[in-house]
Amino acid sequence: MRPPASNALDWTERILQFPVRTAAVDDFLRDLRAKGAADLNAVMATFNDGSLCREAQAYWVERGWVVVSPSTPLHALAGPQFTREVSLRSFCGEPEGQNAPEPPRPEETEANVDS
Repeated sequence: MRPPASNALDWTERILQFPVRTAAVDDFLRDLRAKGAADLNAVMATFNDGSLCREAQAYWVERGWVVVSPSTPLHALAGPQFTREVSLRSFCGEPEGQNAPEPPRPEETEANVDS
């Protein structure tokens, strides 16, 4: 018997609860904003979870935020609905309107540990 499909909250938590995954999505989103393209392979390799990769990529593609590059599936291009204002949490699947703060960036966390 096949397990039930996970919902958006599950995959969202699986990204946002792991700082290395959150940082990978943050880098990916930063490159999309700055260059209009990003290394899809790098973010997926950081996820290191096939179902998480499929769910996140499907979410981004369905919203028109990302288009897989026609020349190589290892890169993503900013899609027609991509906006530079999309938040990290929204990009990770968290519903709009939730008042949760942005997760700390790894460099902020490291700075607090070193203090």
